[in-house]
Amino acid sequence: MKINNINNINTNYIISKSTLDDVSKMKSLENELNINILSENNMKEDMQNENYIYFVLKDKEKNNILGYIAISYVLDTIDILSIVIKKDYQKKGFGSILLEYVIEFSKNNDVSSILLEVRSSNLPAIKLYEKYNFEKINTRKKYYSNPVEDALIYKLDII
Repeated sequence: MKINNINNINTNYIISKSTLDDVSKMKSLENELNINILSENNMKEDMQNENYIYFVLKDKEKNNILGYIAISYVLDTIDILSIVIKKDYQKKGFGSILLEYVIEFSKNNDVSSILLEVRSSNLPAIKLYEKYNFEKINTRKKYYSNPVEDALIYKLDII
């Protein structure tokens, strides 16, 4: 598995594989956004499993986590589990940066496809995925709760 730290976003940011030390900062980020994807313990367990990777986007100067993307990686398929961006950095291209990083990671690791699911009402995320040529392949009716909502399944074939 080839993982490259990148700092060419510009001189202020870097993407790297997360460490256990990052978990509390990632959870703080989720708390700021009033979301709860996984517990700290679940994240730590994931990070010790070779099939899960969390990439963090950090401010190099302050070492603050501005966002992260979580993936599961089995055989030749990646599932994007979540993309979280700090509120002040949303709608400024940081989600795209993380998504592009995972797409490039996929190309460098012989991945054939990337899958993800998204709430049907999450129009900004859907727009982002479609910008990168993800195609809707299925719908899971009433998949989400609070509120009950369909999940749209998207796929990107890696060439």
